[in-house]
Amino acid sequence: MSTIGSATDTTTATGTTKSMSKLAENFDQFLTLLTTQLKNQDPLSPMDSAQFTQQLVSFAGVEQQINTNKNLESLLSLQKTNQMVGALDLMGKTVEAKTDQIPLVGGSGTFAYSLPQTASKVAYAIADSSGRVVYSGTGDTEAGRHEYTWDGKSTGGVKQPDGAYTLSVAALDKNGALIDVTTTAIGKVSGVESGDTSAVLAMGAVKVPVDQLTAVIN
Repeated sequence: MSTIGSATDTTTATGTTKSMSKLAENFDQFLTLLTTQLKNQDPLSPMDSAQFTQQLVSFAGVEQQINTNKNLESLLSLQKTNQMVGALDLMGKTVEAKTDQIPLVGGSGTFAYSLPQTASKVAYAIADSSGRVVYSGTGDTEAGRHEYTWDGKSTGGVKQPDGAYTLSVAALDKNGALIDVTTTAIGKVSGVESGDTSAVLAMGAVKVPVDQLTAVIN
């Protein structure tokens, strides 16, 4: 079940409220001190008001900054809410997103990698949550995007449990130098959550920010 909103929004709002409360408390103390000193000043040697004026300006500046932060927080909250509403339309759809994880669901996990140039060799490895490599293989070396579906079995043929697995892809050029590889995961959206800065899509046990989405397949 998807929920719009998050504890992060509440925490941020609470931080702004505390800042305003602290500022008001400090300002009250400042006014009390100022009033007391003015009452007890020597009429023949009045106090220099420049310092108090400077502090008043400082208080005004801090208040303005807090209000600016509050407005920014409201905009970010609205943006996240809009993302959440839009992301809900992706529920049940198959998508592709940039990530180094593979969602294994029902004994099947699909991933892809993209090469900016032709490689002399490509090798990939799939590791479980403990970091143990359960499957490895070699891939196509032509420049472009290459898609594979893993049957969820280890190199020894043992069926692995559903969950999130880490994908590592290494590609070498003709001189043996590493080539940058972009990896993506393909899966059905099973949930939508609110993250720190954006909506988060769940593909089985794998979660990716919505801004890492590269394609909606069907």
